[in-house]
Amino acid sequence: MISMTINDRKTFMAQLLSGSFFDPFFLVEATVRMGITHHIDGRLNRDFYDCDQSLSREYCLWKEARGYLYEIVKGKRQPAGMKIVLALAPSMVDRLVSQCGSFRKEEISGMFLNIHFSPQQLQITTGISYHCFTMDKSLEHLFDDAMKEFLAPLL
Repeated sequence: MISMTINDRKTFMAQLLSGSFFDPFFLVEATVRMGITHHIDGRLNRDFYDCDQSLSREYCLWKEARGYLYEIVKGKRQPAGMKIVLALAPSMVDRLVSQCGSFRKEEISGMFLNIHFSPQQLQITTGISYHCFTMDKSLEHLFDDAMKEFLAPLL
């Protein structure tokens, strides 16, 4: 797990809310504190969709939800706070797990980017959720390095 402070908050937030930079990620959840608090659960509601539509994923894509979040935060006043949890796509998780070689994909429940915005700072942390206990940090280091490289244009 690493934690990074984003200095250019304006550029980062523009990419997050109106750019396509984070589109490959899934939205796990988002909380936006404005005049009221908005909470978004990124899980797809299967009963909403027609039965002929096969949904092989649990969460909506970030690109499907970012417009909604943009509508919440646009205006003259910035949010009092915001927390967004994004998950790496399963295909990318599988790729990192196979590169690491120390784990099986069944042992990993997800790899996440946690974005915390406050009027004073913007912080990103990475994290992995395991189905098993491990002292091996090799996959975490691989994921952290991949996220540093991915986020480099915005840091």
